[in-house]
Amino acid sequence: MDFLHINTFIIRRILAIKVEFKAVEQRGDIAMNDFLEEDRLISTCEDMIRKIKDVISAKILVDPDGEISEIHVISKSSRSPKHIARDIESALVTILGKEIDHKKISIAQIDEDDEIEIPQVRLRIDKICITKKTGSLEVRVLLINPQGQILEGTSEGVASAQNRIKTIAAATLNAVQLFIDEKYKISLEDTFTYPIGQYDAVSVLIVLLKGKKEEYLLGSALVRDDIYEASAAAVLDAINRRISMLL
Repeated sequence: MDFLHINTFIIRRILAIKVEFKAVEQRGDIAMNDFLEEDRLISTCEDMIRKIKDVISAKILVDPDGEISEIHVISKSSRSPKHIARDIESALVTILGKEIDHKKISIAQIDEDDEIEIPQVRLRIDKICITKKTGSLEVRVLLINPQGQILEGTSEGVASAQNRIKTIAAATLNAVQLFIDEKYKISLEDTFTYPIGQYDAVSVLIVLLKGKKEEYLLGSALVRDDIYEASAAAVLDAINRRISMLL
């Protein structure tokens, strides 16, 4: 099994990604692949926990400083929660290089005979409508939820090259907001475009708020057909990996 050997300072850097993005524009010496790996650190930890014997599902929450604050796990009842918690601690040490307080781990168990299906909830792009006016841009983004319902988000902004990406991303987030639980709020922190290989790519930094808790999500997409679709796809790349926990 291959693990990502990443030190804990990387989590904290997620909170500083906006500053790093601006530095890229000025210096051009920071590899975007580093950002993509950093944002996926929490997802890597969750995936690792799910591979532990008898674990069914796992969700990690981080605090405003980027440190792991809560680990929620659903497991079968064939092993004691204490043993499973120890396995989780050991797995995270391998990835993070430091121990996690066992008090942060919460385990709910189900009976062996019970079957639980964790739905893979994803939103998809249906249509993007652009209305250009003198110096401005009006955007409508239509998403499809798993039930086939249409979610519409709108946004308006200045028609500059960089701002059009932000306008598309904002409209996409407005559509997503209609689908998730109202106790969660999402907002756009920043966007960035960059060349990678033979393509251009778009990355978006999103802030997920629940009360006083913040979580930063980074999504990316290649520009294949047009920048508008890539901007919306980058938002969904960030959101879809968390969305089942936001309902």
